[in-house]
Parts: sequence; structure tokens; C-alpha cells
Amino acid sequence: MVEEHKRIDFLLEELKSDDWKVREDAVELLGEVGEPDAVEPLIMALEDEDWHVREAAALSLAIFEDERSIEPLIRLMDDEKANVRYGAAISLSMLGDQHALDVLEKATKDENPVVRKAAKLAIKEIKNRL
Repeated sequence: MVEEHKRIDFLLEELKSDDWKVREDAVELLGEVGEPDAVEPLIMALEDEDWHVREAAALSLAIFEDERSIEPLIRLMDDEKANVRYGAAISLSMLGDQHALDVLEKATKDENPVVRKAAKLAIKEIKNRL
């Protein structure tokens, strides 16, 4: 347990790096660790300046099933990068919250076919859980 906290502390420090790849790797590892303490830093990473980090944070949040991430992920569905919108849709499908249905419905008309497909699958997954 102490070892996990040291690892999380190290990864949280890595999120301050100037190198986007270091931040992206830290976000992915925070998701793999799966400790609830990682949720808030991952939510903050959804606003990173680099889209790679935002996408990785969105996908990592799917692991936690934490309600705090729903609204930030919904807002991420308006991101300029299709990869980020895709990651948000995938996470929203895993979280299964009906509050995401409106934004996912809108995303079924996204300019990017991968985002459209992820949105349709997310809607189906959420409706199956209701």
C-alpha cells in the first residue's frame, strides 16, 4: 500500500512535466494503478494543453466508474480533436450515466466517423444499463 502511494506521488509529479509524452505516460499509469486518489488529477488532465494527454486521461477515467468524471467527460465531447472526443465517448459508455445521452446523440453526427461510431456504441451501452 505504501509502495502504491509512492508510485502515485511520483506520477502526480510527472504530470507537471513540460514534456507532453511524460504527462501522457503518467496519466495512463495513473489509470492502471486504479487508486481512487488518481481520479481528481485525471479530471484535471482533461484540460491539458496537449490532446494526447486529454485523450489518455479520458480513457483512463473509464476504469474508475467515478461520478465526478461524468460532467468533465461530457464537456470533453466538444474538444477540437476527434481522438479526444472518441476517448470521452468510450469512457462515458463505460460509466453508463444517462446524463451523457444528449451529448452522445449529438456526437452521432460528428464529422469524424470513429467518433460517430463510438457515440452510437456508447448510447447502446448506456441504454442497456438503464
